[in-house]
Amino acid sequence: MRREAAGRKQPGEVVLGWMAAHLLTDGDRGADNPLYNVDHLLELWDEIHARLPAARLWLVGGPSDRVAARLAGRTDIELLGRLPRPQALAVASQFDVAPYARTEDQGIRAAKVAEFIGLGVPTVSYDYEVTSNLRETGAGVLVPDARAFVDAVVHLLDDAGARSELAAAALRAGRELDWDILARRFETEVLDAYLPPAGT
Repeated sequence: MRREAAGRKQPGEVVLGWMAAHLLTDGDRGADNPLYNVDHLLELWDEIHARLPAARLWLVGGPSDRVAARLAGRTDIELLGRLPRPQALAVASQFDVAPYARTEDQGIRAAKVAEFIGLGVPTVSYDYEVTSNLRETGAGVLVPDARAFVDAVVHLLDDAGARSELAAAALRAGRELDWDILARRFETEVLDAYLPPAGT
């Protein structure tokens, strides 16, 4: 599966990647949940892509009709749809950088960040308590605002050495994670992230 996912990349291409159960935009039912809403991520991406035109954004998750229409014809963004978990993780392992662009700290442990750490994917996030494991492990970058977010992603996508250092730190930290505990926490705290919003 990883080999197939790697085959999606063009030679020399760098990929910013995100995965969620659903990809929603304003006007969609459930779009007020920052776990699903991709509006801010897409705003950040437009700035990132303007600075790195060769980069691409991969989105794993079920897009709403509005999201699909909004991104129709975009060659810089690939909508991969909702994938079975093993396949989604195989695709995510090919991300060069993962953005955790959640716009507010809901006080819910960021299980998605732990997944990226386990896969060895450097992550950029706003500086929240729930993503402090990025600072503690050296597996990513925490930033204070949108401008710093864009700068950090551009730097990592453009600098393979900096990316490799964070990826190595992520893999080291991933080996120390207790995945059973993480799975239980995920089930009890963010199970709704994998349940379809009613009416979508």
